[in-house]
Order: sequence, then structure tokens, then C-alpha cells
Amino acid sequence: MTSTLRTTETVAAWRREHPRKILNLRGADLREASLREADLSEADLRGASLNGADLSEADLSEADLSEADLRGASLRGADLSRADLSEASLYRASLNGANLREADLSRADLRE
Repeated sequence: MTSTLRTTETVAAWRREHPRKILNLRGADLREASLREADLSEADLRGASLNGADLSEADLSEADLSEADLRGASLRGADLSRADLSEASLYRASLNGANLREADLSRADLRE
């Protein structure tokens, strides 16, 4: 399943087919994925590899991104409100304009 959910369109299609389910992408390899404007709200992305992914303007509100690898990812304008980013690697990630209200950034790597 995770190999097919690499674009905004495939995530949207999955959401339409499973409107009441939480998207489980725990530990998924989503390096360099094109997920611009994707609805990943409440998704389980614990430990996922998202380095270099385009998550610009994505809805990641209340998503679990703990221990996720977001090195070099674009999160410009993304909604990360109430997301769990604890122990995530955000090294060189672009967070310009991202909503981080009430996000858990404990022990996250925020180096530039």
C-alpha cells in the first residue's frame, strides 16, 4: 500500500475509499514523495522516511510523525497543528509559513 501512496492524488483516492479510517503509513518509505496539499491529517507516520518529500501546504494536523525522517523535506505552509513531531529529524527541512501550533517538537532535530 505505501508504495502506491506517493502522490497527493493517490492519498485523496484512498481517503475517498476509506473515509473513516486512519491512514497508516508507519515506517513507510516516502522519500522524495510528491505530497503537496495532501490530506494527511491524523495519519500514522511514525518512523516514516520522508526525506526530500514535498509536503508543501499539506494537512498534517494531529498526525503522528514521531521519529520520522523529514530531512530536507518541504513543509512550507503545511498545517502541523497538534502534530507529534517528537524525536523527528527536521534537519534542513523548510518550515516557512508552517502552522506548528500545539505541535510536540520535543527532542526533534531542528538544525538548519
